[in-house]
Amino acid sequence: MIKKHGFPFHIPVFILPGFLIYTLFSAWPLLDTLLLSFFEQGSDGQRVYSGLANYRLVLTDPDLSAGFWNALWNNVVFFLVHVLVQNPVGLLLAALLSLRNLRGVRTYRTLIFMPTLLSVVIIGFIWQLILSPLWGVSETLLGYIGLEHLFDAWLGK
Repeated sequence: MIKKHGFPFHIPVFILPGFLIYTLFSAWPLLDTLLLSFFEQGSDGQRVYSGLANYRLVLTDPDLSAGFWNALWNNVVFFLVHVLVQNPVGLLLAALLSLRNLRGVRTYRTLIFMPTLLSVVIIGFIWQLILSPLWGVSETLLGYIGLEHLFDAWLGK
């Protein structure tokens, strides 16, 4: 008997939550920021449509233009490093860790997966210990590099 395969409904079921989370936290703020760039905020807090005036100002005002081009260049560098370095390294590590005959592959997989197992509460407690003015090591570490004057009770006084 030949089994007919229909549409694999499990694929969208698994993709949809990730897509919704991505859209909610990445795509929506980006689109909202783009929309907001066409408005100015009046003195009464109301948004007033300004068209391309904000873009004209950023590109022509010498004070704002330098900062804009610097920020744009920083974003281009960040993007290029991400695309040309982080992604290939991640793919290479994934390919290496998928090899069955790699020596110590279980240890490597465990070490890479370990941070996802650590609870946020545990990490918060560790940082509380590090930043504590009574027994934390942050003041000592700042002292080693000559920045002890920057230490403060950052988590409260």
